Amino acid sequence: MITIHGTGCCLIDFLYPKTDFSAPAFREKLSLEDGDGGLAIGKLVFAENFEKFVKAPYENALKEIAGGTPSHNLGGPAVVPIVHAAQVLGSGVSARVCFYGVRGDDETGGLVEEALVRAGFTPPNLPERVPAGQGAAQTKPDGGVRPGQSAGTTASYTLTRCKGPTPRTDVLSDPSYNNGHGERTFINLIGAAGEFGPEDLGDGFFDADIVAFGGTALTPKIHDSLAELLGRAKQRGARTVVNLVYDYRSEQAAPGKKWKLGKNDNAYPRIDLLIADKDEALRTSGCSSTGDAARWFVKEGCGAAIITEGTKPLRLTAGAGLFKPLAETELPVSEAINRELAAHPEKRGDTTGCGDNFAGGVIAGLAEKMDRLPAGTTGGIDLREICIPGIIAGGYACFTLGGVFYENRPGEKRELLAPFIEVYKREVPFR
Repeated sequence: MITIHGTGCCLIDFLYPKTDFSAPAFREKLSLEDGDGGLAIGKLVFAENFEKFVKAPYENALKEIAGGTPSHNLGGPAVVPIVHAAQVLGSGVSARVCFYGVRGDDETGGLVEEALVRAGFTPPNLPERVPAGQGAAQTKPDGGVRPGQSAGTTASYTLTRCKGPTPRTDVLSDPSYNNGHGERTFINLIGAAGEFGPEDLGDGFFDADIVAFGGTALTPKIHDSLAELLGRAKQRGARTVVNLVYDYRSEQAAPGKKWKLGKNDNAYPRIDLLIADKDEALRTSGCSSTGDAARWFVKEGCGAAIITEGTKPLRLTAGAGLFKPLAETELPVSEAINRELAAHPEKRGDTTGCGDNFAGGVIAGLAEKMDRLPAGTTGGIDLREICIPGIIAGGYACFTLGGVFYENRPGEKRELLAPFIEVYKREVPFR
């Protein structure tokens, strides 16, 4: 049994899949300089700052630029990876997965809980969903599996209820942007996430094999306490994963300056694996290239670093510890998925959640490798191998609208991804 606990950004995405980034109404709302509150393609702005930038009510500005009637989906760089990991684990791996987050006291908060239940997660006082044939498991108040009961891959959630609106993001997507690869921009309302802090994470949160923090720049109190929280997890023997999100709060406070990870920029030695996209990596490291950034993260104490760049190859490197040492190297995205999208454009969804699903695939790959480590060993994992399920998960997200794929039956997503993983291993041999 391997246990994964995650926290950080969890919200509802309101998806506008037919936005035209070339339209005059959209172009006139683009940022003029970093941190001014204007829209930034591929990046996030806060709703309050955007409203000031356009000098108009937020709802009115959104109607001018958003294409079509929105759908909604569960989103966020913390919850989407955890949902994905829970869905794809289970082939020979027993896992217990729990997400810790926050909701407001409003209808959107109810949408968060409905989406989690639909994704196979249960509140801590209800039976967890167990894949067929793997037995029944019950949850304790902390979401754990009771001793003596059979446990397959089980998933639960705990949401702290705070005053204020539930976090939400309006996701504006243009599928024709970037030569048909698509791109999106985000307008975020932090809401109750601004009140979510370390005090909302009980001791049980740190009792896990893997503790994951995702998009903590959108949960400010968690982000500022990141070094201390990572330290508590490490003291309990957990392996730690951090996946970043664009830190608009830091950018607004000090445009163009290096972003801090943790209040005193001292979280790195307590991170086993750091995941970021190009912009997040460069701004957090202060480096000018992704290769330099990856090496900088490891030099600062991270066990390993992975940096994605959309449809371009990702960069990765690892030092000693949990992973085999790996000099800075590249891995391509999945050409099999690109071929499928080109051959069947009707299957295309949007790019929302690609990075989040990548992180979830990596977390799942790490869990499987850790579960199979010989007794008494603590390292030797090939970072490249755990990137493969991440690459496929990130690419496959282009087939759906929004970041979360809702299964019709347990194991469905794992089965859909498996052929692409096998093709990737054949086409990109590195052993």
